[in-house]
Amino acid sequence: GFPIFFRKIFILQLVELVLTYNFTDCDFKNIKDIYQDVIHPELNVYINGVSEETFLKCIFIPDCLIKIEHFTFKPIYGCASLAKETFAKQTNATLSLGCSGYSGIQINNTQTMKKRRKREVKTDKCLEQVSYLIELWRRFSRIS
Repeated sequence: GFPIFFRKIFILQLVELVLTYNFTDCDFKNIKDIYQDVIHPELNVYINGVSEETFLKCIFIPDCLIKIEHFTFKPIYGCASLAKETFAKQTNATLSLGCSGYSGIQINNTQTMKKRRKREVKTDKCLEQVSYLIELWRRFSRIS
C-alpha cells in the first residue's frame, strides 16, 4: 500500500543523496575559464533572448557546481532532459576534467539523436531551467 510506496521513494531519495558528487576537489579556475569561453556562449544560444530573472542562488563554490549539475542533467516535469544539448555535453566534459574523482554523467547519444529529431521545440520549463543555469554559472564565476 501507500506506506511501502513512500518508504521506497524515501530510500531512492537517500540513494541519490549518497551518490551525488560533492565537487570539493575541483580545479575551479579551470572550470570557470572553460565556462566563460565554451559553455556560456552555448547557454545564450539555447535561451536566445528569454528573460533571465531568477532567484536561484548558491553561496559556496561546490554548492554552485552541485546545482549546475542538477539543473543540467536531472529531468523535471515539462523538460525531459537538457543532457543532449551542446552546453550540457560541454558541462559534463568540463566537470569531468576539472574535478578529481568525478565520473561524469552517461549520455546515450543514439537515444538522444532519435529524441532530438522528434522534438526540436524548447519548452518553457527547459528555458526556465537554462535561465537558472546561467544565473548559477554567473554566481560560480563571481565567487571562484
